[in-house]
Amino acid sequence: MKRGWIALGMIALAMLLGGVEYIYVTSNADAYIKMLDSADEKMMHNEVLDAETEAEKLDNRFRKQSGMFNIFMFHSEVGHISSDLAMLKQYAKTADTEDFLATSACARRKIQDIKNAKLMKWENIL
Repeated sequence: MKRGWIALGMIALAMLLGGVEYIYVTSNADAYIKMLDSADEKMMHNEVLDAETEAEKLDNRFRKQSGMFNIFMFHSEVGHISSDLAMLKQYAKTADTEDFLATSACARRKIQDIKNAKLMKWENIL
């Protein structure tokens, strides 16, 4: 009987940790996408300094949280997003709107893919 309770406890712990991971990743992904949208909007309206500031904030936030993301995801995915955000800062500094928007779209897609990978769907489980 004792083993049964231990097994139930372990299942409950696994479900709790999975829920925490899901909430952490999806909420941060939504925040990153909102920040990217804001930076894109500023860049399209030729508010280059504001877009640069937004890109800097986004990159700093992602770098601070990348350690936790490395726990939940493949390291290469985190590295690709990090390099896109670093390029985004450089494009904002040089006021290169086209490359800024293209890199932003690429980073947004990668972040959205990470969020979609955490959804409770059969293709993610199998």
